[in-house]
Amino acid sequence: MNILKTLILCLLLITTQANLAQAKQYQHGIGPGEAASLVQHKLGGRILAVETLHRNGKTFYRIKILTRKGVVRVVRVNAANGRFR
Repeated sequence: MNILKTLILCLLLITTQANLAQAKQYQHGIGPGEAASLVQHKLGGRILAVETLHRNGKTFYRIKILTRKGVVRVVRVNAANGRFR
């Protein structure tokens, strides 16, 4: 019984630490899920892939989307402010 309690406690600690690290990473901007939602809302269609890029000290998300017209587009979203092109 004590082993089970210890395992559950360890899992809770690991999960909490991972969530804190992720929250800290996105506290001054948006995360990849939110970036994908912004692009999907603006362009419509289906998200095919999301990739995180780090260039010149900045973080971007490269989002590949299949538009309603059947065209695959690749959009870069700035993680700091959510702007994309």
